[in-house]
Amino acid sequence: RFEQEEGNYRVAHDKLFATVKQLEALQSRVPTDLMRALGLLHSYTLVKSLIAINDHTAAARMLVRVARSISKFPKHVVPILTSTIIECNRAGLKKTAFEYAAMLMRP
Repeated sequence: RFEQEEGNYRVAHDKLFATVKQLEALQSRVPTDLMRALGLLHSYTLVKSLIAINDHTAAARMLVRVARSISKFPKHVVPILTSTIIECNRAGLKKTAFEYAAMLMRP
């Protein structure tokens, strides 16, 4: 959680992934909130590669997933919301782009 709050999302993802693998190796149950946090960070880390291959629909969907939990990314609220708006627009998700634009403009 500390790494994520500091904006080190790749490091946080790697630590969570290692923890999940350790729990699975011990044949222990992986807590649901741990899996959700890993899924959220994984979505965030996938965006750049999806944009690079021009898959704007998938990138938009990943960013929307991240934007729904924007409070977990406190250091990058504005860049994430801006990217969400741009990718939703490119993917033709005009209504979603407008919703996040309105959220971005709120004081």
